[in-house]
Amino acid sequence: MVRWEGHEIGVISTLVGCVGILQGAMPKGWAKSFVHRQPVAAMSCFLFGVGLVLPVTVIPMRRALGFPTNQYDAEYPGTKYPKFEALE
Repeated sequence: MVRWEGHEIGVISTLVGCVGILQGAMPKGWAKSFVHRQPVAAMSCFLFGVGLVLPVTVIPMRRALGFPTNQYDAEYPGTKYPKFEALE
């Protein structure tokens, strides 16, 4: 089950808003030109986008696979905590 909280909606709406503003303000083919002329800045923007999308994708995947998610949602009723063999 997908559990949407405020931060996922905030990240997605920020990305959609930025892309909408860029598409409306920049001429056609601006992205291809940007990547061609300034590859380092384009790679930086790509890594920024990946960093924004990771919290939206990794946490639900960890929940689905049954991995510990106590770092992200300790108060959630179905949270799994890590098991340490030395402490048992």
